[in-house]
Amino acid sequence: MRQIQIDRFGGVDELILREAPVPVPGPGEVLVRLQAAGTNPIDYKMRDGSSGAVRGLTAEDFPLVLGREGAGIVESVGEGVGGVHVGDLVFGVLPFGRAAHGTPVQGCYSEYALFPEPSLSIAPAGADVIPLAGLALAGSTAWVAVHEQARVQAGEKVLVHGGAGGVGQLMVQLCRAAGAEVWATASTRNQDRLRELGATPVDYTTTDFRQVVPPVDVVLDAVYFDTFVPSLDQLVDGGRIVVLPTLADTTPAKQRGIEVHIPAIHPMPDELADLARRINDGLMSLEVSQVLPLDQVAEAHRQLETGHTRGKIVLDLRG
Repeated sequence: MRQIQIDRFGGVDELILREAPVPVPGPGEVLVRLQAAGTNPIDYKMRDGSSGAVRGLTAEDFPLVLGREGAGIVESVGEGVGGVHVGDLVFGVLPFGRAAHGTPVQGCYSEYALFPEPSLSIAPAGADVIPLAGLALAGSTAWVAVHEQARVQAGEKVLVHGGAGGVGQLMVQLCRAAGAEVWATASTRNQDRLRELGATPVDYTTTDFRQVVPPVDVVLDAVYFDTFVPSLDQLVDGGRIVVLPTLADTTPAKQRGIEVHIPAIHPMPDELADLARRINDGLMSLEVSQVLPLDQVAEAHRQLETGHTRGKIVLDLRG
């Protein structure tokens, strides 16, 4: 099989296309012949070594395969697997850390990947594999942020920073589906997209959100660096803020007694299957701004590093 490996932390030049043996599923594992893989900011942060997800890795842990989410066909299953079957179209998000045998979990920049069974959801009939591949990690993050941590309720006011990104668009839609009123920040070119999703758009390139957004019950912050601290003043008493970067410093909120969270995703096959059904039925959308072949993954990383990617960039592995 073909896969993208890195031999060390570094720039995009470390992303190397190689041939590798197809793995064999162990107990509780599922071998998926991937048709597409989603890309996310965590991928380049793992590549350059800045992510907490790769903390503790040593030279013996390389080569490493990046990519945390993908979609494809079940090729074979290990002992004890009963919820998915050979031939099923599935999608899922891989856990971070190490597998049961001690080596780092290898990712989805590959034509085949091993998933723990609880990490997989069965796709609805007729689902498009390209958006499906970009749903698992973004969908898990958005679901945890909106429903488990922020606990968004009907009638509440919500501010979403970075509303045009892959996670941001899903958070906007989940908040609207919950009955909340939503304001979302994005650049000028993305204002129409935010309106399509039911949010009141705020162009951060021309407008200070504090001048146009009323006090809100919830802030969902996918930007963090220049938005987190100013957003604390935007919250009503008892308001909640969720900030997406895993290494964000939440001290300013805690010092003021404000409820603050960083999403920690976990297996949620039923919730992801529900999101996939909504997308398949046209009730929600997952925008894929670009589809690239596996050997152009470096271009995906370059775009992700700008911090201005709209929707998702997905790798098509069927070529």
